[in-house]
Amino acid sequence: MKISRSPHRVSLLGGGTDYESWFLTHGGAILGGSINHYVYVCMHDGKITHFSDLPTKSGLASSSAYTVGLLRACSDASQMEIARMAITLEVEKTGGNVGWQDQVLCSLGGFHHLKFSEQGIRDIPVSQEVVRPLEDYLMLFDTHQYRVNGNIIPAQLKEMEQHAELYERMAEMPQEGVSLLEAQDYCGFGELLHEAWETKRQLSKTISTQMIDDIYAGARHAGAIGGKLLGGGGGGFIIFLVEPEKQEAVKKILGDLTHVPFHFENEGSRVIYRD
Repeated sequence: MKISRSPHRVSLLGGGTDYESWFLTHGGAILGGSINHYVYVCMHDGKITHFSDLPTKSGLASSSAYTVGLLRACSDASQMEIARMAITLEVEKTGGNVGWQDQVLCSLGGFHHLKFSEQGIRDIPVSQEVVRPLEDYLMLFDTHQYRVNGNIIPAQLKEMEQHAELYERMAEMPQEGVSLLEAQDYCGFGELLHEAWETKRQLSKTISTQMIDDIYAGARHAGAIGGKLLGGGGGGFIIFLVEPEKQEAVKKILGDLTHVPFHFENEGSRVIYRD
């Protein structure tokens, strides 16, 4: 028996620019990290089972965590090699309707500034000294509304060139985010998150819903500086940046949602049991 454990991930800035159909021509970048909630894959007597700490189809890269975990259970390859194999499998499986950040973050673990181009992936780890304080400002909520990326992403990919200016702006945001974190300007980082969400909403009418808009407006009214829906859109988990003294007010106004505390983790995908 062998059991692997692979982390979910939180994507904060640049999501959407990590698709081949964009970055092979324009270049892309994301800022995000793996969190201490996991997908477990068990291989025993030729059978494969899996389970997850958090719901699937929720914008936390559960499918990529599963793919990475399955490969980890089958291979002693390096973490980046596992990520590249997972990218190949998922791109072929979906016909290209998948970005590259999820497999890298779920495999490597940690908080990263990733750049994508025709030359491949450039991994720029971000100092833990600036990441740990960020945790105190972030609040993750389950909206209990789940979606299937296959119904949302293909339409967005077809319209990329129509929204080139928006994607170019989103690709700039990860570097700006790193600069704000290094300056310990966490409120400024929240304002950048807000800009990122407002920019992403312009890409397609399917990215948000009235319910999501109401959640976002309520959180902002209660004191959240900014936030975003995780994943491709339509539902799933939503994250907000909130000053610590205002977090109880945000939890109260979002009382129908499930608040999920988390920390960023650094281990990535690994085998936790073998017999």
